[in-house]
Amino acid sequence: MTSNHEPLYDIHPQTGANIEVFYADRALETFGRCGAGWFWWYRRRGFSPTGSARGPFPTSYAAYRHAAINGLAAPLQIAAEIDS
Repeated sequence: MTSNHEPLYDIHPQTGANIEVFYADRALETFGRCGAGWFWWYRRRGFSPTGSARGPFPTSYAAYRHAAINGLAAPLQIAAEIDS
């Protein structure tokens, strides 16, 4: 049986950046943020997260979209700045 709150992992094919999008409710709230919701952070499946969680977001899509723009694409932007 699947849950509506299962984490999502994604890897950018060019940069190799790994993210996890996950849901945290009041029982799991340990990030010093207000309220429950969807969060994302850099994390390879099976390893500890790298850095702080970002969020909360109202939906998993909103968290993933933010991660795609600010997390997965960020290494590409840094590489482009270095090359120029």
